[in-house]
Amino acid sequence: MPALFQASVADEDDDAWAIVLGDVEEEDDDEDDDPAFAETLGLPSDFSREERVDYDLDNLASYELTIRIGIAFDYLDAVRLAVQHRASLLEYKKQNARTTKTNAHAQREIDKAKEVARVLATRYNDNYQRIVALRALDYDARADDTAGARLRRIDLDADLAIANMARARTLGDSKLTPSWIWSRGDLLTYWIAADVAQWYRAKAEKDRADEAVNRICADFRRTIKGYGAYARLWRDAAARSDGGKRAYALKTAAMWEGMKERCARQYEASRRAEVAADVLDQTRVSDNRTGQ
Repeated sequence: MPALFQASVADEDDDAWAIVLGDVEEEDDDEDDDPAFAETLGLPSDFSREERVDYDLDNLASYELTIRIGIAFDYLDAVRLAVQHRASLLEYKKQNARTTKTNAHAQREIDKAKEVARVLATRYNDNYQRIVALRALDYDARADDTAGARLRRIDLDADLAIANMARARTLGDSKLTPSWIWSRGDLLTYWIAADVAQWYRAKAEKDRADEAVNRICADFRRTIKGYGAYARLWRDAAARSDGGKRAYALKTAAMWEGMKERCARQYEASRRAEVAADVLDQTRVSDNRTGQ
Protein backbone atom coordinates (compact mmCIF):
# COMPACT_ATOMS: atom_id res chain seq x y z
CA MET A 1 0.00 0.00 0.00
CA PRO A 2 1.46 3.40 -0.85
CA ALA A 3 2.48 5.68 1.99
CA LEU A 4 -0.36 8.15 2.29
CA PHE A 5 1.32 10.56 4.60
CA GLN A 6 4.40 10.84 6.75
CA ALA A 7 5.76 13.24 9.34
CA SER A 8 9.35 14.40 9.16
CA VAL A 9 11.41 16.67 11.38
CA ALA A 10 12.80 19.59 9.43
CA ASP A 11 15.24 20.68 12.14
CA GLU A 12 15.59 20.72 15.92
CA ASP A 13 13.87 24.07 16.32
CA ASP A 14 10.74 23.52 14.25
CA ASP A 15 8.92 20.29 13.43
CA ALA A 16 7.42 20.37 9.95
CA TRP A 17 4.80 18.05 8.54
CA ALA A 18 5.46 16.71 5.06
CA ILE A 19 2.40 15.26 3.37
CA VAL A 20 3.33 12.64 0.83
CA LEU A 21 0.53 11.09 -1.19
CA GLY A 22 1.57 8.16 -3.34
CA ASP A 23 4.98 6.64 -3.96
CA VAL A 24 7.83 9.03 -4.55
CA GLU A 25 10.11 7.64 -7.23
CA GLU A 26 13.12 8.98 -9.02
CA GLU A 27 12.25 9.94 -12.56
CA ASP A 28 14.49 8.96 -15.39
CA ASP A 29 15.79 11.84 -17.45
CA ASP A 30 15.33 9.76 -20.60
CA GLU A 31 11.66 9.30 -19.80
CA ASP A 32 11.21 13.04 -19.36
CA ASP A 33 12.42 13.52 -22.91
CA ASP A 34 9.91 11.02 -24.28
CA PRO A 35 6.63 12.78 -25.29
CA ALA A 36 4.69 9.60 -24.50
CA PHE A 37 5.44 10.00 -20.80
CA ALA A 38 4.31 13.62 -20.80
CA GLU A 39 0.87 12.78 -22.16
CA THR A 40 -1.97 12.66 -19.61
CA LEU A 41 -4.17 9.62 -20.01
CA GLY A 42 -7.84 9.79 -19.09
CA LEU A 43 -9.52 7.35 -16.74
CA PRO A 44 -13.08 6.02 -17.07
CA SER A 45 -14.07 8.20 -14.09
CA ASP A 46 -13.09 11.27 -16.11
CA PHE A 47 -15.95 10.55 -18.49
CA SER A 48 -19.69 10.75 -17.95
CA ARG A 49 -21.85 7.62 -17.96
CA GLU A 50 -23.04 8.37 -21.48
CA GLU A 51 -19.48 8.84 -22.73
CA ARG A 52 -18.35 5.58 -21.13
CA VAL A 53 -21.11 3.78 -23.01
CA ASP A 54 -20.20 5.47 -26.30
CA TYR A 55 -16.49 4.68 -25.92
CA ASP A 56 -17.12 1.16 -24.56
CA LEU A 57 -15.33 1.87 -21.25
CA ASP A 58 -17.65 -0.06 -18.93
CA ASN A 59 -15.22 -2.93 -18.51
CA LEU A 60 -12.37 -0.58 -17.62
CA ALA A 61 -14.70 1.35 -15.33
CA SER A 62 -15.41 -1.80 -13.29
CA TYR A 63 -11.68 -2.33 -12.79
CA GLU A 64 -11.16 1.29 -11.78
CA LEU A 65 -14.08 1.06 -9.35
CA THR A 66 -12.51 -1.96 -7.62
CA ILE A 67 -9.16 -0.19 -7.36
CA ARG A 68 -10.68 3.04 -6.06
CA ILE A 69 -12.65 1.23 -3.34
CA GLY A 70 -9.36 -0.24 -2.12
CA ILE A 71 -7.73 3.20 -2.26
CA ALA A 72 -10.68 4.63 -0.30
CA PHE A 73 -10.02 2.25 2.59
CA ASP A 74 -6.33 3.15 2.48
CA TYR A 75 -7.25 6.82 2.73
CA LEU A 76 -9.74 6.04 5.50
CA ASP A 77 -7.07 4.31 7.57
CA ALA A 78 -4.78 7.32 7.08
CA VAL A 79 -7.56 9.70 8.16
CA ARG A 80 -8.12 7.64 11.32
CA LEU A 81 -4.42 7.74 12.16
CA ALA A 82 -4.27 11.50 11.58
CA VAL A 83 -7.29 12.12 13.82
CA GLN A 84 -5.84 9.88 16.52
CA HIS A 85 -2.53 11.73 16.28
CA ARG A 86 -4.25 15.09 16.75
CA ALA A 87 -6.16 13.68 19.75
CA SER A 88 -2.91 12.50 21.33
CA LEU A 89 -1.41 15.98 20.84
CA LEU A 90 -4.46 17.55 22.51
CA GLU A 91 -4.10 15.19 25.47
CA TYR A 92 -0.40 15.97 25.70
CA LYS A 93 -1.12 19.70 25.70
CA LYS A 94 -3.66 19.35 28.52
CA GLN A 95 -1.25 17.37 30.69
CA ASN A 96 2.10 19.00 29.97
CA ALA A 97 1.68 22.52 28.54
CA ARG A 98 2.25 24.75 31.58
CA THR A 99 3.83 27.89 30.15
CA THR A 100 2.80 30.24 27.38
CA LYS A 101 5.69 29.09 25.18
CA THR A 102 4.99 25.37 25.52
CA ASN A 103 1.27 25.98 25.10
CA ALA A 104 1.82 27.93 21.87
CA HIS A 105 4.19 25.28 20.52
CA ALA A 106 1.74 22.49 21.34
CA GLN A 107 -1.08 24.41 19.65
CA ARG A 108 1.01 24.79 16.47
CA GLU A 109 1.54 21.04 16.36
CA ILE A 110 -2.19 20.47 16.90
CA ASP A 111 -3.04 22.85 14.04
CA LYS A 112 -0.60 21.02 11.75
CA ALA A 113 -2.11 17.66 12.65
CA LYS A 114 -5.59 19.04 12.05
CA GLU A 115 -4.57 20.28 8.61
CA VAL A 116 -3.08 16.88 7.76
CA ALA A 117 -6.37 15.20 8.69
CA ARG A 118 -8.36 17.66 6.57
CA VAL A 119 -6.07 17.20 3.56
CA LEU A 120 -6.34 13.42 3.77
CA ALA A 121 -10.11 13.62 4.23
CA THR A 122 -10.35 15.88 1.19
CA ARG A 123 -8.36 13.38 -0.86
CA TYR A 124 -10.66 10.63 0.37
CA ASN A 125 -13.74 12.65 -0.62
CA ASP A 126 -12.33 13.26 -4.10
CA ASN A 127 -11.73 9.53 -4.50
CA TYR A 128 -15.19 8.75 -3.11
CA GLN A 129 -16.78 11.14 -5.60
CA ARG A 130 -15.20 9.13 -8.41
CA ILE A 131 -16.53 5.92 -6.85
CA VAL A 132 -20.03 7.38 -6.94
CA ALA A 133 -19.53 8.42 -10.57
CA LEU A 134 -18.40 4.91 -11.54
CA ARG A 135 -21.32 3.13 -9.90
CA ALA A 136 -24.48 2.30 -11.78
CA LEU A 137 -27.45 4.65 -11.67
CA ASP A 138 -29.57 2.03 -9.89
CA TYR A 139 -26.90 1.24 -7.28
CA ASP A 140 -28.38 0.46 -3.83
CA ALA A 141 -25.97 0.21 -0.88
CA ARG A 142 -28.54 -1.82 1.09
CA ALA A 143 -28.34 -4.60 -1.50
CA ASP A 144 -24.53 -4.47 -1.68
CA ASP A 145 -22.81 -6.92 0.69
CA THR A 146 -19.26 -5.87 -0.23
CA ALA A 147 -16.97 -3.65 1.84
CA GLY A 148 -17.51 -0.70 -0.49
CA ALA A 149 -21.12 -0.36 0.62
CA ARG A 150 -19.92 0.97 3.98
CA LEU A 151 -18.17 3.95 2.44
CA ARG A 152 -19.66 7.42 2.54
CA ARG A 153 -18.52 11.02 2.27
CA ILE A 154 -16.50 12.46 5.18
CA ASP A 155 -17.91 15.59 6.78
CA LEU A 156 -14.83 17.78 7.34
CA ASP A 157 -16.53 19.61 10.22
CA ALA A 158 -18.19 16.72 12.07
CA ASP A 159 -16.38 13.46 11.28
CA LEU A 160 -12.77 14.38 12.04
CA ALA A 161 -13.12 13.79 15.79
CA ILE A 162 -12.69 10.92 18.21
CA ALA A 163 -14.10 10.29 21.68
CA ASN A 164 -11.70 9.91 24.60
CA MET A 165 -12.17 6.26 25.55
CA ALA A 166 -10.01 6.65 28.68
CA ARG A 167 -12.17 9.42 30.19
CA ALA A 168 -15.22 8.67 32.28
CA ARG A 169 -18.39 9.73 30.52
CA THR A 170 -20.06 12.90 31.77
CA LEU A 171 -23.49 14.47 31.48
CA GLY A 172 -24.47 14.91 27.85
CA ASP A 173 -22.05 12.34 26.38
CA SER A 174 -24.87 9.88 25.73
CA LYS A 175 -26.35 12.33 23.19
CA LEU A 176 -23.14 12.43 21.17
CA THR A 177 -23.06 10.28 18.05
CA PRO A 178 -19.59 9.00 17.17
CA SER A 179 -18.32 9.56 13.64
CA TRP A 180 -19.05 6.77 11.15
CA ILE A 181 -15.34 6.45 10.29
CA TRP A 182 -14.75 4.57 13.56
CA SER A 183 -17.32 1.88 12.80
CA ARG A 184 -16.39 1.21 9.18
CA GLY A 185 -13.27 -0.65 8.19
CA ASP A 186 -11.67 -2.56 5.41
CA LEU A 187 -11.27 -5.61 7.63
CA LEU A 188 -14.08 -7.48 9.31
CA THR A 189 -12.10 -7.74 12.53
CA TYR A 190 -11.73 -3.96 12.74
CA TRP A 191 -15.39 -3.02 12.89
CA ILE A 192 -16.27 -6.07 15.00
CA ALA A 193 -13.70 -4.86 17.54
CA ALA A 194 -15.19 -1.36 17.36
CA ASP A 195 -18.69 -2.73 17.99
CA VAL A 196 -17.41 -4.76 20.96
CA ALA A 197 -15.75 -1.68 22.44
CA GLN A 198 -18.94 0.33 22.04
CA TRP A 199 -20.94 -2.49 23.67
CA TYR A 200 -18.68 -2.56 26.73
CA ARG A 201 -18.88 1.19 26.99
CA ALA A 202 -22.69 1.13 26.79
CA LYS A 203 -22.77 -1.69 29.37
CA ALA A 204 -20.62 0.35 31.75
CA GLU A 205 -22.90 3.36 31.26
CA LYS A 206 -25.95 1.20 32.01
CA ASP A 207 -24.32 -0.14 35.19
CA ARG A 208 -23.60 3.39 36.40
CA ALA A 209 -27.19 4.43 35.67
CA ASP A 210 -28.54 1.38 37.55
CA GLU A 211 -26.30 2.19 40.51
CA ALA A 212 -27.55 5.79 40.57
CA VAL A 213 -31.19 4.62 40.45
CA ASN A 214 -30.56 2.14 43.27
CA ARG A 215 -29.07 4.89 45.43
CA ILE A 216 -31.96 7.27 44.77
CA CYS A 217 -34.55 4.58 45.53
CA ALA A 218 -32.71 3.65 48.72
CA ASP A 219 -32.66 7.32 49.75
CA PHE A 220 -36.42 7.53 49.16
CA ARG A 221 -37.08 4.47 51.30
CA ARG A 222 -34.80 5.65 54.12
CA THR A 223 -36.34 9.12 54.06
CA ILE A 224 -39.89 7.75 54.24
CA LYS A 225 -38.98 5.44 57.13
CA GLY A 226 -37.12 8.24 58.92
CA TYR A 227 -40.04 10.66 58.67
CA GLY A 228 -42.38 7.92 59.92
CA ALA A 229 -40.08 7.19 62.86
CA TYR A 230 -40.01 10.86 63.86
CA ALA A 231 -43.80 11.03 63.63
CA ARG A 232 -44.15 7.98 65.94
CA LEU A 233 -41.71 9.44 68.47
CA TRP A 234 -43.67 12.67 68.69
CA ARG A 235 -46.98 10.82 68.99
CA ASP A 236 -45.51 8.77 71.84
CA ALA A 237 -44.34 12.01 73.47
CA ALA A 238 -47.85 13.48 73.07
CA ALA A 239 -49.34 10.41 74.82
CA ARG A 240 -47.10 11.10 77.85
CA SER A 241 -47.84 14.84 77.94
CA ASP A 242 -50.74 17.14 78.52
CA GLY A 243 -51.73 20.71 77.93
CA GLY A 244 -49.54 22.81 75.66
CA LYS A 245 -46.79 20.21 75.51
CA ARG A 246 -49.24 17.64 74.16
CA ALA A 247 -50.55 20.09 71.54
CA TYR A 248 -47.01 20.92 70.39
CA ALA A 249 -46.08 17.21 70.19
CA LEU A 250 -49.18 16.40 68.12
CA LYS A 251 -48.51 19.33 65.80
CA THR A 252 -44.91 18.21 65.26
CA ALA A 253 -46.02 14.62 64.72
CA ALA A 254 -48.50 15.81 62.07
CA MET A 255 -45.73 17.77 60.37
CA TRP A 256 -43.47 14.71 60.11
CA GLU A 257 -46.39 12.57 58.97
CA GLY A 258 -47.19 15.06 56.21
CA MET A 259 -43.56 15.08 55.06
CA LYS A 260 -43.61 11.28 54.99
CA GLU A 261 -46.74 11.21 52.83
CA ARG A 262 -45.37 13.82 50.38
CA CYS A 263 -42.12 11.89 50.02
CA ALA A 264 -44.06 8.63 49.47
CA ARG A 265 -46.17 10.30 46.75
CA GLN A 266 -43.04 11.62 45.04
CA TYR A 267 -41.43 8.17 45.19
CA GLU A 268 -44.57 6.63 43.71
CA ALA A 269 -44.64 9.16 40.88
CA SER A 270 -40.94 8.69 40.09
CA ARG A 271 -41.15 4.92 39.55
CA ARG A 272 -42.63 3.09 36.61
CA ALA A 273 -46.04 1.65 37.27
CA GLU A 274 -44.90 -1.99 37.23
CA VAL A 275 -42.04 -1.50 39.74
CA ALA A 276 -42.89 -2.17 43.38
CA ALA A 277 -41.75 0.31 46.02
CA ASP A 278 -39.74 -2.31 47.95
CA VAL A 279 -37.60 -3.49 44.99
CA LEU A 280 -34.01 -3.23 46.21
CA ASP A 281 -32.13 -3.92 42.98
CA GLN A 282 -33.17 -1.81 40.00
CA THR A 283 -30.58 -3.60 37.81
CA ARG A 284 -32.80 -6.63 37.44
CA VAL A 285 -35.73 -4.37 36.65
CA SER A 286 -33.82 -2.64 33.81
CA ASP A 287 -32.57 -6.00 32.47
CA ASN A 288 -36.17 -7.17 32.13
CA ARG A 289 -37.41 -4.05 30.36
CA THR A 290 -38.82 -4.60 26.91
CA GLY A 291 -39.64 -2.11 24.23
CA GLN A 292 -37.94 0.76 26.06
